[in-house]
Amino acid sequence: MFFRTPGRFRGGWVGLALAVGLLCALPRLLWAQAPAPANCALLLSGRVLDHESRTALAGATVVVLETRQATQTEPDGHYHLDNLCPGTYHVQVSFVGFAPETDEVRLTAAAYRDFRLHPDAVALKGAVVSGQRVAAPITQAATTLTEKDLQQTRGQTLGEALQKVNGVTALQTGPGIFKPMIHGLHSNRVTILNNGVRQEGQQWGQEHGPEIDPFLASQLTVVKGAASVRYGSDAVGGVVLVQPRTLRDSAGTGGELNLVGMSNNGLGAASGTVEGNLRRLPALSWRAQGTVRKVGTMRAPGYYLKNSGFEEGNFSGAVGWRKPTYGAEMFYSQFNTRIGILPAAHVGNQQDFLLAVSRDRPLETTGFTYDIERAYQQVRHQVLKFTGFVKTGNAGRLSTTVAQQVDGRDEYDKYRPRNDNRAALDRPALSYTNRTSTAELLWEHRPWHGFTGSVGLAGTYQFNRYADGSRQFIPFYTNYVGGAFWLEQWQQGRWLLEGGLRLDRRDLQVKRATREGGVFGVAESRFQYTTPAASLGAVYDASTHLTVRLASGLTRRAPAPNERFSDGVHNAQYELGYDLVPGNGPARPETALNLGLTATLHDNPRLNGELTVYQTRIQGFLYQSPILPPVVNIRGVLASWQFQQTDATLRGLDVSGSYQLAARWLLAGKAAVVRGRDTRQDEWLIFMPADRAELSLRYEPANRAGGRLQNSYVQVLGTGVARQTRVPRNYAERDYRLPPAGYGLLGLEAGTTLHWGRLPLELSVAGSNLLNHRYRDYLNRYRYFADEMGRNLTLRLRVPLEFGRATASKTP
Repeated sequence: MFFRTPGRFRGGWVGLALAVGLLCALPRLLWAQAPAPANCALLLSGRVLDHESRTALAGATVVVLETRQATQTEPDGHYHLDNLCPGTYHVQVSFVGFAPETDEVRLTAAAYRDFRLHPDAVALKGAVVSGQRVAAPITQAATTLTEKDLQQTRGQTLGEALQKVNGVTALQTGPGIFKPMIHGLHSNRVTILNNGVRQEGQQWGQEHGPEIDPFLASQLTVVKGAASVRYGSDAVGGVVLVQPRTLRDSAGTGGELNLVGMSNNGLGAASGTVEGNLRRLPALSWRAQGTVRKVGTMRAPGYYLKNSGFEEGNFSGAVGWRKPTYGAEMFYSQFNTRIGILPAAHVGNQQDFLLAVSRDRPLETTGFTYDIERAYQQVRHQVLKFTGFVKTGNAGRLSTTVAQQVDGRDEYDKYRPRNDNRAALDRPALSYTNRTSTAELLWEHRPWHGFTGSVGLAGTYQFNRYADGSRQFIPFYTNYVGGAFWLEQWQQGRWLLEGGLRLDRRDLQVKRATREGGVFGVAESRFQYTTPAASLGAVYDASTHLTVRLASGLTRRAPAPNERFSDGVHNAQYELGYDLVPGNGPARPETALNLGLTATLHDNPRLNGELTVYQTRIQGFLYQSPILPPVVNIRGVLASWQFQQTDATLRGLDVSGSYQLAARWLLAGKAAVVRGRDTRQDEWLIFMPADRAELSLRYEPANRAGGRLQNSYVQVLGTGVARQTRVPRNYAERDYRLPPAGYGLLGLEAGTTLHWGRLPLELSVAGSNLLNHRYRDYLNRYRYFADEMGRNLTLRLRVPLEFGRATASKTP
């Protein structure tokens, strides 16, 4: 499955040379595109609305009659016309079913003008309309990374890409493992849906990243705040929706190719997609996609981080059949990765461990290599999904999703077994297989007196096993979950109200090996939980440019098997579950109350932004904390962790905004603050995100008509992260190392679309940590032993492909 790159890419010098050459050439090319007359860079923008209902008209045509410059309105009715000179113009607006309107506009500066069209009775011939279902608005704060946003993250892991969303950080283990954290909550409290399927695997480890190929996604949506009614009781912190493009609905064959290279670690990535729709059978569409990534040794300022490489080989395929009243789709994906584990985390005695965490750099360093040595983890994740829908007459729409997931995880220790025969077999120390079957039946009723909603049933069957000869870390378990939910929305005027209820029943059966008085045995346990959830929220359109959202939720979450029964060594660390800590009883379920208020300023010609304030109170909050002194066993001394349970309150705010300084200059910034408090002990919680802020300045030169370069931009980015000072009392006795100092990073990005004949090539280069600053992040478990990545240049190329002429399909 994996490949080996011929020769050596020592330090990524080939990628560095290409990226530097492009970086040097782009400013000259971009300046050549800059508009000569500065006074002909005026912007006219606004919205096109229905005069009667004040609803936005998407797809309306806006034309400047004098210059013939034209555009169409966006889904929210917004339009933009740029590069206009001062003067008086006649602007004509038209839309099917409405009387066209022409208005005179006098421009001396950037202007904002709305148009309200009157309905007009027009006799039309028959037409076939195709479209895509639009998700209903939600009351929680949510951010979507579009395909354009994701293009700037290609080559990164899913967890890295999600950090572009304000309020989202990552629990990190080295350069290759990022676990998304939303408002201070992660792992079992953040639900990830991969193409509509709840991602289930070995997510019990904080150093287990999501087994999802980021190239598969054309859109990432983060719902910040509890979404337990719709997605299950585990979604206490939020939900990540990984959504690929819908299958092609126009006849022909097309696709795209993405290539990425990085200078610091020699990353090389290639991802290709081919999709098609049959002209003679327009209801049938298909897609095939594949990705390979190879990453070598990461370079921190001054040294290479030994065994920090990783590699991936992934593929997916989908086929769908869609008619106006029914449809079905099959999807299959396979994710494969191998990730090196830092050897500095595995030492032989207490003195060596204390020295390892106190050094400024690891004792073991290396040169650049693509080789992955022991210790490492190897993961295989497969998803098979079937979805189907049928319209139930005029009553609504019935849909179902059935999926099967198989997740295999092998973990290899740093040292082979001392027994030569066992060592020769080269078997993993831990080998787990998790099989999960999920099913959902959903009925969405048609609008009725302002009400829209859905009723659903959901079920999960899951079992986890480890192979013969593997160490027990997580016990055998079987998990049954069945639930029902009901969500309803009511919209009237400027108000939208939403309420929902859910009830899940969980049956967890566990078998684990025991040893008492030198006698081995098997302990069987059974736990049954009823976990209700409720939500209530509102959306208020205070004005054309201001929307206010209020969301609340009450959720009960059952403890996961790892939180109760993890026991032993894995990935160069030791963990102990809550139920196995002497003096603890069984872990009790968490009860969480979420409140969130979001105000959004949108569609303004200059200033836009969003502010979210939130609070989450959790009774029975389960979390990990270090064990001091670390545990000593036959495998050496390792960083050690155990689960604890307390009551906690997490509150904070996310703020983001942008200001159009001039027609081509955009200033943007964002900041996030999280405060986590242990209310039972009256002290700060450990491992909460530090305060962070970003500021960027973006310049977009004007597009020259007929020019080879289009959509060009240059962006400077600064990131600042404060030192985490809100930590538990006597912190030096509670953790292996004090929180690292705050840091600031400088980044630069430039890109353009180069038209090579009829082929548009999207090209960009990005530099991160340009000053090669030496720093450590509080949420990275490698911070005990090593620094973060140094200066890095990334070169990205996207090539859209079209193998056959596309024609309009007759299938909606």
